[in-house]
Parts: sequence; C-alpha cells; structure tokens
Amino acid sequence: MKNLNKILISSVVILFLFSAVSASMNSGYNTESESLEDITLNFTFPKPKIEKIEVNNEICDRVTINGLPNSGELNHPRLPIKSVKLLMPYGRELDFVNIVAKEKSLVGRGYNVEIGHNIIPLESNAALQDSNEKHDRVFPEKLYSVVGTHRFRGYTVLFVNLHPVQYAENTGEIAYYKHITLEVKTKESLANTFIRGLQKDTDIVTKLVDNPSCIISYNDAPVSTSRDTVEYVIITNEELKDATGDYTFQDLVQSKIDKGMSADIFTVEDIVNNSNYSVNGTWGDNNPDNPFYTSVITANFSRFNDAQAKIRNFIRYAYTELGTDYVLLGGDADVAVPEDNIIPLRGLYACEEGLPLDTGTLDLEEDDIPSDVYYACLDGNYNYDMDERWGENATHNNISNVEEADLLAEIYVGRACVDADDEVSNFVMKTLAYENSDEEPYLVKALMVGEYLGFPGVSAYGGNYKDLIIPLIPDDYYVDTLYEREGHWGKSDIINILNTATPHLLNHLGHGFVDYALKLGNSDILSLTNDKYFFIYSQTCLAGSFDNCYRETYYVEDCAAEHFTVETPHGAFAVIMNARFGLGSEDTLYSPSQVLDESFFTALFNESIRELGRANHYSKEDHIWHINENGIRWVYYETNLFGDPEVSIKDSCPSSVVFNITFTCPENSGSLYILGKKMFPFFLIKVPFLIGRTTMQVEAISDPEGQVFSVEFYLDNESQHVDYEAPYEYNLNTFLVGRHTVTAEVHGIYGGKESKSIDIVTFILGK
Repeated sequence: MKNLNKILISSVVILFLFSAVSASMNSGYNTESESLEDITLNFTFPKPKIEKIEVNNEICDRVTINGLPNSGELNHPRLPIKSVKLLMPYGRELDFVNIVAKEKSLVGRGYNVEIGHNIIPLESNAALQDSNEKHDRVFPEKLYSVVGTHRFRGYTVLFVNLHPVQYAENTGEIAYYKHITLEVKTKESLANTFIRGLQKDTDIVTKLVDNPSCIISYNDAPVSTSRDTVEYVIITNEELKDATGDYTFQDLVQSKIDKGMSADIFTVEDIVNNSNYSVNGTWGDNNPDNPFYTSVITANFSRFNDAQAKIRNFIRYAYTELGTDYVLLGGDADVAVPEDNIIPLRGLYACEEGLPLDTGTLDLEEDDIPSDVYYACLDGNYNYDMDERWGENATHNNISNVEEADLLAEIYVGRACVDADDEVSNFVMKTLAYENSDEEPYLVKALMVGEYLGFPGVSAYGGNYKDLIIPLIPDDYYVDTLYEREGHWGKSDIINILNTATPHLLNHLGHGFVDYALKLGNSDILSLTNDKYFFIYSQTCLAGSFDNCYRETYYVEDCAAEHFTVETPHGAFAVIMNARFGLGSEDTLYSPSQVLDESFFTALFNESIRELGRANHYSKEDHIWHINENGIRWVYYETNLFGDPEVSIKDSCPSSVVFNITFTCPENSGSLYILGKKMFPFFLIKVPFLIGRTTMQVEAISDPEGQVFSVEFYLDNESQHVDYEAPYEYNLNTFLVGRHTVTAEVHGIYGGKESKSIDIVTFILGK
C-alpha cells in the first residue's frame, strides 16, 4: 500500500511539472490538466475604480485597476492592461491565442474616459492638438493583443496583453470581465536555440515569466559548453588598452578580479580582423530564419560585416563560450572624428504608427538613434528585411510582419566614451572611487532637479514628474529638491550643490542639447570641483548623443554625458541620458521618458537590481508590453548607460552629524532692538522687540565640523530665504507688526537637518 501511495504521489508531481499554469491575480498559481504543448492561465480582476480628473481644462474619468498599468495610445481611451509574459515550451512557437471571458459586469454609462495625449520633445515647449472627435467605437476591439516573441538567454518569451475593461465611446459605457482565461496553442518550431545551463539564467527567467514551471521543458535544450569564464569584458582599441595614465583599464579589470569575478580586455583590432566574427564565420548570422536571406545577403554583404556586426558577434561568442554577463564598450563613437570612432554605434529606427512628433517644423522620424541595446540583445541581426533601417517594428518590415529588434538583453552593457589616456584615467578613477566609497556620508543624499518645461497644465514643471520618483527612494535617504516651480534657479545654484553638497543620486527633468544639461554647458561641467562622485538619470534631450549629432549635423565637441563621465576628474561616475529627444507630455505626467525613469528606480530599490547595466535594461524591458505605443520604442532605444554596467548603486549611509543652532541677532531674551542694534533689556515682554528693519542672524555648527550646507529661514512657517555661507542671515525688512515666529533650519551637506525657532514682537514699516 505504501508503494502504491508513493507511485500516486510521484505521478501527481510529474503531472504538475508538465502541466501548463493557471494564474490568478488574487490566489496565485493553479495547475491545469493540459499538455506541455499548450498553456492555459486564469486571471481574476477586481472592479475598476473611476475618479474624476481635469485634463486640458476638461473634466474626464480615469479608470484604474490596482496593480495594472494603463495604455497610453494617442487619442485612444486609457484603460487598464494586464501584461502576461509566457515562457514557451522548448522547441515550440506560437500557433494561436484564444480568450474565454466570463462574468461581464456593467460599471456604468455616461463616462468620458481620459485619452492618450500628445508626446512632446523636451527640446521645445510646443503643444500639439488632440482630436476630441467621438466615434461609434468600442475600445479595445479585442480582449487581448499579441505584442510579440523575444528570446532571453535561449528561453523564448511570448508577450500578450489582456484587456479586461471595455469602453463604448459614444455612450460612455464602461464594462469589465471578472474572469479571463488565456489559452495559448503552440506548434513545433524549426528555430535552433541553446541555453548556457547556468543557474543564474534559470533564476532570472523563472522570475520574469508568469508560467515558471514550463522551464522544465528546457531540460531537453542543447547546452553550450564554455571553455573559459570571463564574466566581465572590456572592448577597446589597442592604444587605449595600453594607456599609460594614472588609472587604466587594467586597473579596472584587476578591481573586478579582486572582488572575485573573472575579467579581461579584448581589442577592436583583434575582433574585426578575426574571420570567425564575420557573416561567414562561426558567430555570424549564417542561417537566420529568413527565406530572403540568400538572395539579399549578396547585395548587402558589407552591411552585415561592418565593425558593429563583428563586435556584436564577438559579444555573442563571449556570452555563449565565456559565460560573459557584463560588457564595457571602452571607446567613443565620434562620427565627425574618424580616429575617435572606436566602438562605432548602430543607429536604430523608431517611428511607430501615430508617433505625434511632427510639429510642422520638425521632422522627428529617427532612423539613426545611437543605441547600445544592439550590443546587449543578441538574438537575430536587427535587420530582417536587410534594408538601411535597423530595429524596425513589424509594420515597417518590408518582407514580413516580423519584429526586427530583439528586446530582451543577454548582456548588460555600458559605455565609456573615451578616446585618450586621460579620459580612460578619469573614468576608471571615478568608477573605483565610487566602488570604494562605503560609509561615505554623501551616500545618504538624493537630489530631484526639475526645470520649467512650458508644456500645458500639470506638465509645465519638471518637478511634478520628479515628485513621482521620490516615493521610489528608500526612507533612509535624505531627498532634496531643486524645482523651478518653487522659484527660479540658475546654473550657479546647481554648481554649488554639486561641488559643496554632492548628492549620491541625481534625477533630472529639463530641456537640453548635445552640449547642455541641468542648465550646464560643457565648460560649466568641466568647472566642477567635487571629489565625491554622483550618478545622474536625466530625461533631457540629446545630452547623451554620443555621436555628437543633432538633426544630421555632427559636432566635433563631445556631448554633455561624456563631459560628466570621462572629460573631467570631477562630475559623475556614471549617467543615463538620451541620445535623441527625451519625450515629455502635455497636461499629464504619463510620458515615455517618465515611465522608463520610474522603472529604473523601481529596479534599484523595489526589485533589488542594483547593477547599473541590469537596472537600465530592466527599465526598458518593463515596457515591452507597449513597445509600439507612442514613443516607447524611441526611448527604449535612446536611453544609454555611460558608465560601468557592473557597478552597483550603494546603500545609503546614515548620517551621525549633530547640528547646533543659536540665534545671535536677536538673542532669545526680552531686549529692545532698533534697526538691528540691541539697545537695552525690555522687561515688559519676554521676547525680543524689534523696531525697524533687522538682520536676523544665526550661528550654525556641526559635530563633526564642516557639515553645514545651508540655513533656511522661515517666517510664520513660510520659507523666506536660504543662506549658504556663514554668517547665516535673513533681512527682515517688510511691513510687519505684531507677534511672529522666525525659524532657522540647518541643512547638512549630506542630508539631515535641524531647526530652532524664536518668537519676536515687531514694528517694522518696510524698507
């Protein structure tokens, strides 16, 4: 009997592992009695919430389901979407999708659901016009949409969106389905894939997909056999490999080895001269799944044998044979200076249907967005139809309805845009200094920087977008703000902060250009003197244009991102910036650049993905579900990491600084002051009596010394003035009669603050 029980139990376990999974948003996973060839998942949705909002001076309705994102397609109602990521069984591909929806419920009628709004380049403040015309349509027409299939480290992932809420435009009717069953039928695939057989790959995949038990089918997949292990690879040219500055790439490699990794340097010359990395070589695209390959490749042979293709094929080799996870591209891609075009870029194409970026004066279709995702996402050749455009979506593919871009990264990539020994030294020195900055007080500080954008409504100020990032920062950080919605600030203000109160993390939204970001030109960046190094994430336009290009004009001077990271021994140890236009929005805080920004900080602090390269790719892959929505592909391609992809953002270091504040004028006693001079004790009252304009003055000291950054003065709880230098003063020279309270609040260089208040009686008639 015991043996029979063991057999029954074993049979149940086997059936569980080989069945498809059923997911419920409320109760988790449940098994279904399906074969491994097909997948069935069940989802349960709560009733949508509806709230009134104002957009463009119009009251409309926002529909949300807790935990789900909303669509943002231009002029279409913004409705909740459930993004589903399915691991396809090994050796199988999608045949068709079927939906079974149950328990349709009417929420109500007469609603005016908010629509997806215009995308605006952060280069300008030009507003576009929405279409308010109503049609007799139901959105969405189907309860699901297939986004596409992508591969990650040999595992095939299908992206499908479920649409549980429907909206009838003319009647304003909103209905939703409480239960949706997703059925995916598969068929045999001819594609040859292999896996590395590494536990870390399996761990990432099982966390990524909604049916992790399907991973058992990959036990049948061929496994690559690594001859060596080089987890961290630097690709540079021979000259920079042999650089003789104070710090070199050899020092960076040794630092990786010292922390227990394996690392090495490979040169561009060796790669491009090795026939194994050409089209006809071992690692070329010899046999893509493309019936037009043979006839077209002859005419376009050089296109797939340029330096970019060979470097990518080498990275494929390193990933497969050497077990590589991180690649640092150690070279500039300066088109205007050929000798500095060391690691050339691959320009990718982004012009989705309905991308509303043409204001009448700007033709913003881009077919050359500098994007290092080409070197990170290693499946396919990024040019299925073999034309002059790389990374096209399915609708722009001239041969077939096939997505050209691989959007799941096998390798985490960063770039050091160096072209000289001193630039290598600057980059490596700052990287190592940050790596060794444990217990530094400045690690506790984050700075949100928002400029005036000039867009309509809530989109007018960058600070409104940055306020959405602050909740993603852990509570043990001191988060400061520099917002133009609270008053104008200039470049001297940001320079003072970066030099004196250097933040650990800086998040920015404002206008920019190739040589301009955070209101700083390249010369301003070179004037920085900080010796604690910060990280910047910025949505600004063009500052990360590492081909130094604006609208087909190539400049000799390097872009702002390069100046922050390699052109100076000060500034930033790493930045993420846009190679082309950052994409904002009008009268809504939902925009393509913003959602990637939020996902990046979600990766750092909610998903515990601290490595810069991996967090950057997470921010992109988090939005594959709407990759063809307005502007998403654009920002997916253009957000590049200028920095070491393996470096991890450090935890904050709690400050132990103690501040002491003393009012020196007036003193906290019952004395009479006339025009700021103490006359004699005034025993009728127990607080200072001020007649005429008075300069309030405080002494602020810290233990340890030198930790005071500023003193902010408040009058009756309203901020009046910030003084950055001792003696810390505030001129009280407005009409003010009666009893009032003055508060002095000390801000520490690396976070922390303390305040002290004094009551006064005044008779001040103004200046």
